[in-house]
Amino acid sequence: MAAARRRRASRGYTYLGLMFVVAVLAMSSVMAAVVWSLVQRREDERQLVFVGRQFEAAIERYHQRSQGPGPRYPQRLEELLRDGRVPGVRRDLRRLYVDPFTGTPQWGLVRLPDGGIVGVHSLSERTTLQRRHIAPGVPAPQGHRYRDWQFIAPSAHELLAAGAS
Repeated sequence: MAAARRRRASRGYTYLGLMFVVAVLAMSSVMAAVVWSLVQRREDERQLVFVGRQFEAAIERYHQRSQGPGPRYPQRLEELLRDGRVPGVRRDLRRLYVDPFTGTPQWGLVRLPDGGIVGVHSLSERTTLQRRHIAPGVPAPQGHRYRDWQFIAPSAHELLAAGAS
């Protein structure tokens, strides 16, 4: 009789112990999801900076090769894939990259008054992770939203400043 009572009492403790283990596992999986989300967002930021710098460099190369009275900056991003100003195939960019935050190849364009594209930015309205560096030696761009991170060809900074004033 006493052994039967002990077995019934231990069943309650076993059930409580099992519920405790399930609760701990649930909390750990939630914390792992939060950490994974943060890691993924940091990687997306690094990817955005990489892609933005690729566009910057391609626009700068396009500009440096400009000769004559034609447009000095591309009018469409597709012109970076194949420069139609010269015979043959000349590419400043291999492909139009996908924005890591929107998942599309659509980019916000920074244009001069004549319509030339001098830079790109994300179309994402998400707020950035507030930090000083994306990677060691790579400072984070300025702005509180990803659409504020503009990647502009170095030769165009003066032109934009002159157009703003």
